[in-house]
Amino acid sequence: MSAARLRFHSTRAPWRSILTGLEACHRLKAEPDSMRQALVASVCLAVSAPIAFAQSSGVQVYGKLYPFLLQERGSGASAAGTTLSPITNGSADGTNALGSTTGMASGNSRFGFRGSEDLGSGLRAIWQIESLVVVDHGGGQISGRDSYLGLASGFGTLRLGNMDTIFKEYGDTLRFLGVSSGTWMSSSDMLRKVGFGTSSASSFHLRRPNSAVYESPRIAGLQLGAQWSSNEAKTATRDPQVLSLGLRYDAGPLYLAIAHEIHDDLFGGSQNAPPVRRNTNDPSVNSRDQATQATIEYRFGKGHRIEFDVIRKDYKENTDKAGRFRRYTNNAFMVAIENRWGGGWRTALSYVKSLQGSCDLVDAGCSTDGLDGSKITAGAAYYLSARTYLFGAVGRLVNGYSARFSSSEFGNPNPGEDLAQASLGISHSF
Repeated sequence: MSAARLRFHSTRAPWRSILTGLEACHRLKAEPDSMRQALVASVCLAVSAPIAFAQSSGVQVYGKLYPFLLQERGSGASAAGTTLSPITNGSADGTNALGSTTGMASGNSRFGFRGSEDLGSGLRAIWQIESLVVVDHGGGQISGRDSYLGLASGFGTLRLGNMDTIFKEYGDTLRFLGVSSGTWMSSSDMLRKVGFGTSSASSFHLRRPNSAVYESPRIAGLQLGAQWSSNEAKTATRDPQVLSLGLRYDAGPLYLAIAHEIHDDLFGGSQNAPPVRRNTNDPSVNSRDQATQATIEYRFGKGHRIEFDVIRKDYKENTDKAGRFRRYTNNAFMVAIENRWGGGWRTALSYVKSLQGSCDLVDAGCSTDGLDGSKITAGAAYYLSARTYLFGAVGRLVNGYSARFSSSEFGNPNPGEDLAQASLGISHSF
């Protein structure tokens, strides 16, 4: 196989057309007809251009699509008159915001281009442009997913662009049936966010723009990663930025990782609290949100994996105004198992539990009663080929009476509202 075809290993069909064109080009040269000979140049040019491009830049086209049908139903919202935690952004009236909905979603279905160039002396230029594909109703954004340009060598890898954080990459290794990212099957909304509001400002699972990422080479299974990101919104009193750090060990059946992430002036606490508790409009207040996660994964047999995660999140703001949000601390954990069986079957099971945590308001009492939550998800997939499979999953999310954790594809729950979900879909990688 040629070097060019190796670089295009995931785009086989176009190469069949190119090879067919080369064969036609060869036959045309043998024809005595002058008009047919006149076509030789244009045919050969058309089929050789992509070959030259592939040989010079090593471009790969890749992607994954996974549309699915989804039925979800909300129930059990906290009754009117229920005393909620004072940091819950919502009221108890007994109404279920989600009701019963049947629809379609496609998660973070994606396609992209990536490649590299050998610069000599062990140095390579590497790049990627990845985009969201909204299979269910169209749309998307060019380069909206991990997109970067960087350099790689024996001293490690440096990338600049819009990328998942080290915290997410090192701590999210076992994704539910391979399709959890951006879907209701993901554990991140309960594991890596707060449960008293709906803003993503509290999330330690987001892709960050304007990022610089360095990863060391792997030595004896160990690798160190560091990432810095700014949202370019610095003011005289605030400097919003994210620092993400991680260390992982990956050798044989065992994977271990510890990751830490710091959010300066993103106000993950205030933006989820009721408006009367927020500090976002007070320029004299700064925030620092931090999370530390430990991950253990063990692989056994042929295609069997089990993962355990534990995370501690701390949201702190330095206000001195009475009644305002000052601090929230919370622990959560997850256990997940995935199995690949003979005959093309794959199964997955995950359980996430978020504890109610503790909170602090300025000159006021703060209770976190009812801010706990849990979620269990089970699913199976059947492979039609190495790249195409059918999948189905069911799950139930249970909120404490003050909590608003959500895995909904169609809206946000009211305090205490639970959620039952079921999906059927198809996934194809290319």
